[in-house]
Amino acid sequence: MIIITTQCFAPKIGGIEALMTGLAESISSLGKDVLVLADGKANLEEDKDKKYSIKRFEGWKPMRRRRKAQYLEKICNEKDIEAIFADSWKSVEYLHKEDKKILVLAHGTEIPKQYWTLMIDKFCFKKNRIIKSYNNVHKIIANSHYTRDLMLSSLKIDIKKIEIIHPGIDIYPDFISKEEYEFVKKIIYKKNPVITTLARVEKRKGHKFIINAINELKDQFPDLIYLIAGKGPYLNDIKKYVEDLNLQKYILFLGWITEPEKSLILKSSDIFAMTPVTSGESVEGFGMAFIDAALHGIATIGSDDGGIKDAIIDGKTGILCESNNQSDISSKLKMLIEDKKLRIELGYNGQKNAEEKFTWKMKVHEYLNAANI
Repeated sequence: MIIITTQCFAPKIGGIEALMTGLAESISSLGKDVLVLADGKANLEEDKDKKYSIKRFEGWKPMRRRRKAQYLEKICNEKDIEAIFADSWKSVEYLHKEDKKILVLAHGTEIPKQYWTLMIDKFCFKKNRIIKSYNNVHKIIANSHYTRDLMLSSLKIDIKKIEIIHPGIDIYPDFISKEEYEFVKKIIYKKNPVITTLARVEKRKGHKFIINAINELKDQFPDLIYLIAGKGPYLNDIKKYVEDLNLQKYILFLGWITEPEKSLILKSSDIFAMTPVTSGESVEGFGMAFIDAALHGIATIGSDDGGIKDAIIDGKTGILCESNNQSDISSKLKMLIEDKKLRIELGYNGQKNAEEKFTWKMKVHEYLNAANI
């Protein structure tokens, strides 16, 4: 049996949720017996008819983690466990099973930055908790070189204990409903180019950089449109910013969209643009959104912040801009808009790279190999 213990899992939406759900589904598709220990209410309709088992845990977070760890130890004593995959150090903090192969995934955001060592004791206490949790596991799987290097500099983790495995991604079925097709067709009718950002709307995602670029380029490219899909705490601020610049004609907010709608919008777009910038402890540890876009055959442009350099091969599968540099972002977006041949080339290379290196069909074996399975 393989156990996946996680705070983040479907039907919740998010990058880590998609990662842990994809890991469970891909391992079980190989005929492995998989048990998922996840947060949330029991007996969810979405949990039925799965190839793997799901046990949910509710309640106050600290107690929930302890109960989950106690249950996991009980299962370890009763079953033959090949490996345990955890979504973060928090999911193994109360687990004491040094005789089992425990692999913890690291995403970047949860790792304290180096300056924490100079801050007050409560932060150092959390840092010590993280180090203690990592010391008790078999291996740490970092999602990018950036995340690995952050652990080395901030936590002084033994490099031999860390393995870099980029997240996997699903190829979404081509089927879409007539309603979904009409929804997208109405949005992009006679628009060129179509620039898209699909992400949680929060300050660090860098939506304002793209909006500023649109403001600079709108007179030269009057038919362009910028689509912002997603929800988040920064949504109202961004909407007001667009109104203040009088850009409603060029920028549309789609809110939350379905997976088929997302897939069709990406296929119908010319450029996927997202230029994150690290904000406090929040960072783009890898940048799965760029791989998702590339899988749909469109050119991508992103900042060189965090782990994005692992997701975009600059000049080959996409374009990297200097983080927090409006001039560089605007000029490179303009370059992509003007050069259709380059967009097609980047889209082709990006799609090939995503299909060959990032689909779960390929990635699942990397995770299992890390556990010597």
